[in-house]
Formats: sequence, structure tokens, C-alpha cells
Amino acid sequence: MMHSPKSNKCQSVPNLHSEKDAEPNVTQRNPKRKELDCELKRSISALSDEFKKSMSTLSSEIRDQFSNINSNIVNLRNEVNNLATTSSQIQSELTDLHSDFSNTKKVLSILNTKHLELSKVVDDLKSSVEFNYTNNSDAMKRVKEMESKIVSPTSEPISILISKLDRLEQQARQCNIEIGNLPEKRGENLLVILESIAAVINIPITQRDIVAIHLIPHAHTHNSRPKNVIVKFTSRLLRDNVLSAFRLAKGITSDRVGLAGTPCRIYMNEHLTLRYKELFRKCRDAAKTSKFRNVWVRNATVLVKENNNENDDSPTIAVRSEDDIFKSKK
Repeated sequence: MMHSPKSNKCQSVPNLHSEKDAEPNVTQRNPKRKELDCELKRSISALSDEFKKSMSTLSSEIRDQFSNINSNIVNLRNEVNNLATTSSQIQSELTDLHSDFSNTKKVLSILNTKHLELSKVVDDLKSSVEFNYTNNSDAMKRVKEMESKIVSPTSEPISILISKLDRLEQQARQCNIEIGNLPEKRGENLLVILESIAAVINIPITQRDIVAIHLIPHAHTHNSRPKNVIVKFTSRLLRDNVLSAFRLAKGITSDRVGLAGTPCRIYMNEHLTLRYKELFRKCRDAAKTSKFRNVWVRNATVLVKENNNENDDSPTIAVRSEDDIFKSKK
């Protein structure tokens, strides 16, 4: 740092004729020249002070500028560091994207291979379906040919099979009887009631003669009539004897067998299959229109007598199908 020289003030001497003037052989300076030197020194001192002040101001400004420059440099360095970090992150993300893109390409390649395989499988399935369609068409033609041969259950082959099945089922019921319109009572003993009926018709029956006895439910739930009772005897001969004795008794009512309540007629018939029951019912309906005079069942066969004339001894007709009823009406 530069220091300004110490100021030397020039002191004027009021008495220019000092003691030194008395010295001999001494040359004295011009007083005007001394004044000029003092003024010059003062000017130089003022200029030096002003220069110092300017330099101090300049130095302060330079320091401020350097401080700002340093601050800017630090900020730039931080920004460069941030940019480097961001660039590193972008580079890492680009690497991940490149890896994902490579994996996607592999997956697409695998999917393309699978697509080709599925296309081949679909083509094979299409060929198989077309082959099966051709075979099914042939099978449908055969089925239609068979359906044309079997038009309805009333066709001859089906009718024969149904008749055979009914005969076999009826044969299994050859030792059974069916008692109808028997008043029901909670806790009733069917065996005791059967023994009472047997006593009325004078046929002795014991427990050893009965294989089973039970009620059967109605085919239709809205039917309000009493449930029928099925009795299975040990032999067909005993069954036939009971039926014959019951028919000879002609009109046994519930009060005669010891059942309380309003007297009602009790019915007893062979235990028929559903087909024969329906046929028997239709014959009885025809008898109500005066078509038949008598309708009964014997040995699982529905028998009728036509109502031509009361005194006419009409032959007994066996009704085995509905067609026989219509033939009789002609």
C-alpha cells in the first residue's frame, strides 16, 4: 500500500532579515521562489489525497466485484454439479429404458412365436371342426332316418315294448290288492282294518298271510280323496279268494268294518299298473255314457259288456288298449 509523504508546511518568516542575513558570503534565495514551492507542495499533497481517496474507492469497488465474481463462480460450480448429477440420473434412466426396450423386444419376439403356434393350432382346430361337421351331418341324416321309422310311442315297435314292460310289472303285482276310499285316521292300524274286512267277507286272514301293507300317495297333490291301501299276500290264490269274496259281498261300507264317521263305500281291486289303471278309468267313463253295461278287472285284464240290450247276453270283451274302446263304440 502506498503512503503519501508527510506534509511539510512551509513557515514564513516575517522578518526576512534574520540573523543569518548578517552572515557574510551567504547567498539568500528569492522569497517568491519559496512561495511557489510551497504552493506546488500543497497542490501535490491535495492531488495525492484525492488520488488516495479514488484508489480507496476503486479498491473497495474491485473487492466488491471480486466478491460478486466469487459468489457467481460458486453458484456456477453448484449448478454445474447439479447438472452433472442430473446428467448422471438421465444416463441411468436411459440405461434402464434401453434395458426395458431390450426386454420388450424379447417379449414381443416370444409373443410372435406364440401367435404363430396358436395360428397353427387354430388352423388344426378349424380342420377338425370341419371334419366333425361332416361326420355330424352324416349322423344327423341317420338320426332323421331312425326318427322317421319311430314316429311316435304308438308306433308298433314301441307299443310292443310298452306292453311287455306293463305285463312284467303287472306280473310282479299278481299277489297284490288295492283298497280304495278307505277313511283315513291318524294312528290307524291297517292290519286290524284288513282283518275286519276279512271277517265281513268271511275269509280268515292272519298276519302270516300278509307280506306287506301300506298306504300309497296320490299322483296329484290336490287330490282330496283318501289314500289307497296296498296289500301284498303270500300267494296269488289267497289274493283271488279275497277279491272273489269281496265282490260277492256287494257293497261293503266303512261302518261295517268298524270305522267311525260317515259311512262310505269301500272298493277293492287288483293292484294295476298306471297304464292299466288309466285304461280301467276310461272304460268306466265310457260306461257312464251308457256305452258299457259292466266294467271289471280280472287277472289284470279290463273286461266290459256292451250295453246293447239288458236282456241281451252280450259277449265279454277284453280291453287291452284305447283302440279297443273306440272299436267297441263303433
